Amino acid sequence: MIKPDPSRLGSRLFRLIAKGEIITYGYVAVLLLVIAGSISIYLIHFILNAMLLHQPFFSTLISVINEVLLILIVMEILRTVTRLLVSPAHDVSIADLIPFLVIAGISVTRRILTIGAGLSVQETEGRSFDLIKFNQSMTELLVSGAIIVLVAFSLWLINRRVATR
Repeated sequence: MIKPDPSRLGSRLFRLIAKGEIITYGYVAVLLLVIAGSISIYLIHFILNAMLLHQPFFSTLISVINEVLLILIVMEILRTVTRLLVSPAHDVSIADLIPFLVIAGISVTRRILTIGAGLSVQETEGRSFDLIKFNQSMTELLVSGAIIVLVAFSLWLINRRVATR
């Protein structure tokens, strides 16, 4: 009976896994493009609908900014997936954290804008402030601001380390 050569078996298995990985990343990339396109189409529909129904300008503007930032998040994830398609995952370095930190920064900025805009719209429309909700919003803004500072500091550290190499 012939025994299988373990080095050839491992090599085949590795190639099969690598092909599966490429196919999966390709599928995810296409899916992310479809999601970004869908959000863009929804955004155009939302803007036209808001104009036709004479929706309040500031509420519409905040929603549009929120959706555009969501598209940026999806595209930043797509950039990361595309990079993994082009460069093997075993070549990962600390600089590869940058896209994830950018996504975190955009996400937190999106939340800060949403909270600030909600408070601004509430004030513009003359509604009274609920003190508990206001305090919660201020706490969330404080935490989000701290996260932005941490993300910026992390990006600075990574860029400094990459520049010294």
